[in-house]
Amino acid sequence: MWNPQQYRVAGIEQGIPSDSIEAAIVQAEAVIRRVPSLPAILTLKHLSLRAQVDYRILRGIVEREQESYRSFVLKKRSGGWRQINIPSPLLMRTQKWIAVHVLRDQPVHQDSFAFAPDSSIVKCANRHTGAKWLVKMDITDFFGSINELQAFRVFRTLGYQPLVCFELARICTYLPRKSRRYSQRSWVVWRKHPTISAYQQKYFGRLAQGAPTSPMLSNLFMYKLDEQIAALALSSGLTYTRYSDDLTFSTRNDFDRRRATELVSNVSKVLRRAGLSPNAKKTVIVPPGARKVVLGLLVDGASPRLSREFKNKLRQHLYFLESVGPFKHASVREFESVGGLYRHVRGLIDFSNMIEPVYAAELLRRFLAIAWPNAGPNNQAQTTNSFCGPQR
Repeated sequence: MWNPQQYRVAGIEQGIPSDSIEAAIVQAEAVIRRVPSLPAILTLKHLSLRAQVDYRILRGIVEREQESYRSFVLKKRSGGWRQINIPSPLLMRTQKWIAVHVLRDQPVHQDSFAFAPDSSIVKCANRHTGAKWLVKMDITDFFGSINELQAFRVFRTLGYQPLVCFELARICTYLPRKSRRYSQRSWVVWRKHPTISAYQQKYFGRLAQGAPTSPMLSNLFMYKLDEQIAALALSSGLTYTRYSDDLTFSTRNDFDRRRATELVSNVSKVLRRAGLSPNAKKTVIVPPGARKVVLGLLVDGASPRLSREFKNKLRQHLYFLESVGPFKHASVREFESVGGLYRHVRGLIDFSNMIEPVYAAELLRRFLAIAWPNAGPNNQAQTTNSFCGPQR
């Protein structure tokens, strides 16, 4: 618990000048007055003590003098590849501390349904049930489009001092060795750091896909954009939701393609002004009579439903698991292990339970009846008929 008097006494006992103590108290209370639940972070050294990570390591990360991420690519379901950047263990610890103590409890826009407590795909899709018209948009390279200056501004809105915000933004972003974005002037740093020469960089860093802070920072960055886009939707009589980089608009009333096209154009302008790029290939206008799918769920009825493709996928998994067994099925489907196959199929069943519980209960019964090897992972989970937490 923050107590300025105790802080003042401890500082005097350590021989710290009184003006430095009072300045630190002013900084701490500026943050606490703005958001009482936020922890005070006075300096990078203070952050290192709170996160229990060596100051020299954090200083090296902020200076971008050391490689702090492990990168690899994953194949997208829609085609192409997605680059994942995993922070080093000590950077991961620091980012988790920031995510839990600074970012997690900050309010997000009411139309945002990802990366926040009690949010889910089902709640997002439920907003669009019974829609006559559906408009879907997507943002290209969502995390990678948000730079460290925008992350800095998020921390500033929380009340932290500029230098601390700068260092937090550096810790929560990474600087790729090569990036097409660095051919754009907006990604070139136009002003040097006024006091610390070791902090100078030519380019802005960006949010990493794989950092625990990126989802929450992206939501906080999008707050004002969500407000603007929600206002555009409201003026057209549409319901708006955002699930990470997926933007969806719907209406149960009369609408037309001309107005839908105008909406896409206006939303695209809002996104581009913020440095985000709408993915034209994934922009879809769905008229009455056509199949309505939001985040993989059918929304043309009174409540979200599982798609036929999803059910067929699950049916095939269970058929082959029952007919050839886990080992052969894992090999044919190129899973790294039987345990990986187990978790994958169990996750699909758990997701089904969120949407259609009666359907999922029969799947779970068949799944648990399969002769899973005793040496496999999650043995405790294999002996229960309860559902795990929801998974996408």
